[in-house]
Amino acid sequence: MEYHSHVENLDEDGYTQLDFSTRDIYKWPVRSEKGNQAPSSPWRPIAVALGILCLVAVVVAAVLGALGVFSGPCLPNWILHGKSCYLFSFSENSWYGSKRYCSQLGAHLLKIDNSKEFEFIERQTSSHRVNSFWIGLSRNQSEGPWFWEDGSAFTPNSFQVRNTAPQGSLLHNCVWIHGSEVYNQICNISTFSICEKEL
Repeated sequence: MEYHSHVENLDEDGYTQLDFSTRDIYKWPVRSEKGNQAPSSPWRPIAVALGILCLVAVVVAAVLGALGVFSGPCLPNWILHGKSCYLFSFSENSWYGSKRYCSQLGAHLLKIDNSKEFEFIERQTSSHRVNSFWIGLSRNQSEGPWFWEDGSAFTPNSFQVRNTAPQGSLLHNCVWIHGSEVYNQICNISTFSICEKEL
């Protein structure tokens, strides 16, 4: 914009005319008061470093989660389902030894409360169909009623206990799950077990 106070720039009313043409106008670079160029912000490298750290943290968390290190409120190697954590123990023990082992972990042998829990257990044991797992169901005498470890009576809503005892045997007083089937068995046999800990 040019401004000239000469007489030729005045209109008929005596006002000065402004010329908005772009000739003789140059763009000057922005200069800071301290030097020729504005310095880059010191926050840029910090923001980039923090962004990289966040990305690394997300990748590490995803990898550890996939490996089962982070399993929410459950300890490592325990599996969360519903309101409980489950440990599928692959160290062989008798029913009583398995009960003791779970107790030392602050847990108890598995108690199946409903069909959804039974389906969850079935899915977990299906990849180990050649193995059996002790659960927390037993009885004091042959042909007597089944009780869970907490003393509650077994009701066959979700599954039936199949009889494996030969005629006249009085020793099949503990229960294990094998694949999707549940059987009575001699309590002294060593096999795997399932511990359960409520949240």
